[in-house]
Amino acid sequence: MAISLNQFAPNEPVAGLYVYQANLPQLHNNIISANQATALTYGAVVTLDSTVSNTDAPVIKQAAVTDNIFGVITFNPKKASFVAGERVAIARANDIVWMPAAGAIAAGAVLYFNSSNKVTSTATPGNSIIGKAITSAAAEGDFVQVELGFATTGE
Repeated sequence: MAISLNQFAPNEPVAGLYVYQANLPQLHNNIISANQATALTYGAVVTLDSTVSNTDAPVIKQAAVTDNIFGVITFNPKKASFVAGERVAIARANDIVWMPAAGAIAAGAVLYFNSSNKVTSTATPGNSIIGKAITSAAAEGDFVQVELGFATTGE
């Protein structure tokens, strides 16, 4: 997908792209952890890396499905992946972003995420809740609007 410098957002859903109010305040100063072995892309669900100390900015890494969620890396029209040491913007609780579905999802469903950063309404004991579906998805790969709201199931 080619993006011109004058285009602020694509016309189709992209993982991590804000659904409404593209100018919402967001944390732009998150640093990808040196412990993150693989590059992260927009739409990645992240957690704080508690093994790294940094007083200037949050240090983040890919979240495991049972981790406390810190946010979702937001769409960046200039760059698709981010490596250790780079800074990224993230969406936080109560923001609404597009996320790819892992299967059919009904609007209003509580959502979890899998290791591919896709959302699912299928509860798995111990998995963290990422939010609520605002729209529905018919099949895997469809994009759904997700109102972010992070919680742990405690199961």
